[in-house]
Amino acid sequence: MVMDKVSPPLTHALLRLRPIQMVGLLIGLMLVSGGTGWWLSQSGKSEQSLATPASAEAPVQVKTAIAHLQGIETNRVLTGTVEPMETVTLTSRVMGQIRQLNVQEGDRVNAGDTLAVIDVADIQAQGGQALAGVNMAQSNYQNAQARLQESRAQLLEAEAELADAQLQQRRMRMLQSEGAVSQQLLDQANTRVSMTQARIQQIKAGITQSQATMNQAQAQVAQAQAQVAQVSANLNYGTITAPFDGVITRKYAEVGAMAGAGQSIVTLESRDRLRFTTQVPESLITQVRQGKRVSIHLDALNRDLSGTVSQIIPAADPATRNFTVRVTLNSTSDVFPGMFGRLKLANQPNTQNLAARTTLVIPQAAMVQQFGITGVYKVVNGQAAFQPITTGKMHGSDIEVFSGLKAGDRLVLEPPPDLKDGMAIQVN
Repeated sequence: MVMDKVSPPLTHALLRLRPIQMVGLLIGLMLVSGGTGWWLSQSGKSEQSLATPASAEAPVQVKTAIAHLQGIETNRVLTGTVEPMETVTLTSRVMGQIRQLNVQEGDRVNAGDTLAVIDVADIQAQGGQALAGVNMAQSNYQNAQARLQESRAQLLEAEAELADAQLQQRRMRMLQSEGAVSQQLLDQANTRVSMTQARIQQIKAGITQSQATMNQAQAQVAQAQAQVAQVSANLNYGTITAPFDGVITRKYAEVGAMAGAGQSIVTLESRDRLRFTTQVPESLITQVRQGKRVSIHLDALNRDLSGTVSQIIPAADPATRNFTVRVTLNSTSDVFPGMFGRLKLANQPNTQNLAARTTLVIPQAAMVQQFGITGVYKVVNGQAAFQPITTGKMHGSDIEVFSGLKAGDRLVLEPPPDLKDGMAIQVN
C-alpha cells in the first residue's frame, strides 16, 4: 500500500502530463524508432555490399601478347613535284599597244606560232628618221670624198709647178753667176719656188682635213645604218612567237592594253617533256646515280610512272643539307605539271643501302580507344592497367610503338568492351 502511494502507476503518470508534453514525447518515440530502422537497413546493405565483391572478383578470361623489338627494313620515300622541262614567260621588248593576242590559257601552240602582235607605229616613224640619217651621212661622206680627190689633184698640180720653179731657179742662179742676168731675176725665181712650196703645204693640210672629214662621215654612215638595223629589229620584236611546242598556262594582258619593255605577256610550258624534281638528303645521295631507272608514284593517278635520273645538282642546300635531283619522265598524256609524286629508293642487295632499324612492335589487336586516347591494357600483377601509347607505321598485323611501352610488356589482345582499369584478369 505504501508502494502505491510512492510510485503511482505509469498510466496515471502519463495521464497527469500536460498536452504539449504528451506531443513532444510522441515525436521523440517516433524519431528513436525511425533511427533504429535506418540503422538496421544500412547494416543489411553493408552486409550485402560486403558479400557482392566476392562475386565481382571473378577474373576475366583474356588472351595476351608480348611487346617485342623487331628489325624493320624500310624503303625511303622522297616526295616531289612534276615540272615541265621547259618553261618561259614571254615578255614585250618594245613599248606599244597590244593589237592582237591570239591565245587563251590552256591553248596548245607550236614553235613559231604568232602569240601576240604589238603596235609599232612609233618605231616605224623612228625607222624613217633613221633612214634619213643614213642618207645624210652618206651625202656628207661623198662630199668629203670629193673634196679629198680635188685636193689631191691640186697637190699634183702644185708639185709640178714647184718642179718647174726649182728648174728656173737653178738656171737664174747659174746665169747670174756668169753675169748674164740681173739679181732681180734670180730673186723672182727664188720667190716663185717659196710660194709654190707654201701652196703645197696648204694643199696637204687640206687633204688631211678632208680625210678626217671623210672618216667622220663614214662613221656617221655606220651609226645611221646601225640605227636602221635596231629599228628593224624592234619592228620584229612587235611580233611575239612561241619558241617551242607547249601549252599556254598563264595570260597576263589583254588586247588594247599598253605593253612596256619587259612586261610579261604569256607563260608557255612544255607538256610533252616533263620531269620530277625532289630533294634528297645527303645521307641518301649515294643511292641516286645519274642515268638510273626509277619509279615515280603519282597520287592523283594512283599509278607508277617510270623515269631516268637526268640531273643531280652537285651542291647541297646549306640550310637543309638536301640535294636537288631531277628525273626525266616518259611521255604520257594524262600527267600534268604540278602533280605530287613519290620517289621510292628501292633496297639494294648491299646492306649499306638498306635503311634498316629496330623498333618496338605490338599486335594491332591489342589497341583500344578510351576517351579519345589510343592505348593498351597491360597485365600488371594479375590486373588490367590502361596505358596510353604513341604509335607509328603498320607492318602487317603489327604496329610500331614509339612511347608508352617497353619490350617484354604483356598486353591484353582484343580487350572486352567491359574491361576496366584495375579489373582482375586471367590469361587464357
